[in-house]
Amino acid sequence: MRHTLFGALALCALLGACNSDNNSNSNAAPGASVTNPSEVGGGTLPTDNTGGGTAPPVAEAPSRFNIANACYALQSMSTGKFVTKNSDGSYQASASTAGTAAPFYMKPTALGKYMLYTADKLLMQASTNASGSPVGSSNALDDKIEWTVLDDTQGRSGFQLLNTATDKKLADLPSIGKLGLVEKTGVSDQTVFQFVPATGCTDYPEIGTNSTGDTFKGQGVDKPVKGFADVHNHITATFFLGGAHHGLPYSKFGVTKALDSCQADHGPDGRLDLVGNLFAGTPQATHSVNGWPTFDDWPAYNSLTHEGLYYTWLERAWKAGLRIFVTDLVENETLCNLVVKTKGKPTQDCNEMDSAIKQIQFARDMESYIDAQSGGPGKGWFRIVTSPKQARQVINDGKLAVVLGIEISHLFNCTVKNGQAGCTQADIDKQLDKLYALGVRQMFPIHEFNNAFGGNGIFNGDVLNAGNFLDTGAFWQTYDCPKEDYLYTAGAIMTTVPGLGNDPVTQAVIANNPGVLPLYNSQQRQCNKRGLTPLGQYLFKRLMEKGIIIEVDHMELSIKQALIDMSLRQSPTYPVVSTHGGHGGLSTQQAKQILAGGGLIYPFHHNGQEWVKDLQRIREFESPNYPFAVGYGADTNGLGTQAGPRGADRPPVQYPFTLFKGPDWQGVFNGDVQPVTFDQQKSGEHIYDVNRDGQANYGLKADWVEAVRKEGGNDALKALYNSAEVYIQVWERTLAKRDQINP
Repeated sequence: MRHTLFGALALCALLGACNSDNNSNSNAAPGASVTNPSEVGGGTLPTDNTGGGTAPPVAEAPSRFNIANACYALQSMSTGKFVTKNSDGSYQASASTAGTAAPFYMKPTALGKYMLYTADKLLMQASTNASGSPVGSSNALDDKIEWTVLDDTQGRSGFQLLNTATDKKLADLPSIGKLGLVEKTGVSDQTVFQFVPATGCTDYPEIGTNSTGDTFKGQGVDKPVKGFADVHNHITATFFLGGAHHGLPYSKFGVTKALDSCQADHGPDGRLDLVGNLFAGTPQATHSVNGWPTFDDWPAYNSLTHEGLYYTWLERAWKAGLRIFVTDLVENETLCNLVVKTKGKPTQDCNEMDSAIKQIQFARDMESYIDAQSGGPGKGWFRIVTSPKQARQVINDGKLAVVLGIEISHLFNCTVKNGQAGCTQADIDKQLDKLYALGVRQMFPIHEFNNAFGGNGIFNGDVLNAGNFLDTGAFWQTYDCPKEDYLYTAGAIMTTVPGLGNDPVTQAVIANNPGVLPLYNSQQRQCNKRGLTPLGQYLFKRLMEKGIIIEVDHMELSIKQALIDMSLRQSPTYPVVSTHGGHGGLSTQQAKQILAGGGLIYPFHHNGQEWVKDLQRIREFESPNYPFAVGYGADTNGLGTQAGPRGADRPPVQYPFTLFKGPDWQGVFNGDVQPVTFDQQKSGEHIYDVNRDGQANYGLKADWVEAVRKEGGNDALKALYNSAEVYIQVWERTLAKRDQINP
């Protein structure tokens, strides 16, 4: 995560300049820290339906799962009649054929759960909680419109529908001549229905992939995988930073809720977007709050506080060949505490480990949601994996292997405050075992601020220093960074915190600092003097014993070297990785050592021409002992500005474009693959163009691949589409048998 704003927001809070936002989501309970998208309600369904599409009814008999995103009529098994919709919004079983019945688009909210969407764009709703009362229609998005489809336990070849809000079953009630509710214990024929294929449905609103053709599968689990790797992202970041981020990668109520107006989070005209506005350079910056369907101002490549990873955007990238996706659990307690205070939610839990663990469940719920859209358990293209073997199998099946990582400053609650460590070796052992059992396989020992393991890598000389003061009770102590060749520049030019000493911001920090502000050599880049601690040395040993993929980014330059040296002492060597630009510096010698030790260096995600330059630069350090490839770390949702538009002097991406076909693709794959054609990415009413919009949302990764082809040709495509294989090989080397780990 590329934070550039922690200190700025901290100083804003110190000055009392941040506005209070009392327009927090009314659906969030007081003190809630993470909200499951399956529990988020409220709002109404718009009347427009842009994107998505109705899947043809399945050829096999309907099941609880395979009716997803298809058109069906509902047949009462007690009378054989089909359900129709009355003018008052109620329903009755009165039609003799499916063709004269009301067609329902079956939109999954979760596995086996659905919204029944009518042709006139309403949803079947349990209007009251009373048994015997009729059901109606509504556009309100709440649990009254969610129905669990249950297999009939009496062997009647049908299904029962249980309403989430009322916990009552749907029934064909002759007493009222309509469909109504009965107690969930009811098992009469009146509660049994069958789904019969129908036509005439209105598609439920959704964002499509705007692509034609099926993405490729592997050539066998024993063959190298093909596809590209994003090794640094944050799809679970939805609720971090105390609610500074708006939007969801999915919602059980669909895109109209997941990407709705941000006014509740950012205020009218976006004026309460504290983090985003500070990044823009003015606390009073504004933006359009409109989300679906117009998306006037967001998502955008330089919008840091709006969702950029809606699941169908990710799906478009997968169709373009994304096969490894590392999603890092992320939180920053210091910034979270400041945001929740300004938003009037002081009881919200900002503990970084607590947030990370809740995000793991979020990721698994998302996997289940995509399964539901795809027709059943295990059928989705989004698969969380915990071993290289699983990753190879998933990719061979043509799906996306998702790896859980973690990027927080307080890993295992190992804070440092006024020089005192907040954890012990026993705490490290316990928390490491817990995260491993939950599926985490990639870890940052250090993030933005100093912790009990050592010092963070300095890459911002002002605002993060103020954040470090608030987090640890001390400003950074520094030394002159070594004058040597760097792949990623070390340190930053430092001034007295946070400004020149005569401005109100500096005075605010002075007022909160009982000591003396540090003085820095402002003529040379400064590196963090805090080196590796004994606890940090112990952590490295334990991570290697566990087979964790260890990140060097964000660690102080000398700690990077200590980890690299330790990795090279192992037999066989233990690979380490740099996944998004070093953060704190990476010398050319360190880069050589990382690749010589069997690790990888994938750069922060730039636009096509800049990524090709990164590829050429990193290739200088290629080891003859290991396959070479370069993927990227996009850092989407992590407060990292995304790749910008293509330059006006560059050949534009032409729409539609076709991947996997043409001379530049020769030799990229092990065998022939079918081409996939992409049109411009359309979200609601907004049509994106990578030439103009850059990486405004993650779906534009497909367009980015076409830009890479134009910039780097066959050589660049081979390096990119080998990056998933190289990542898996690095992972396999972390698990190689070693008699012991040598500290």
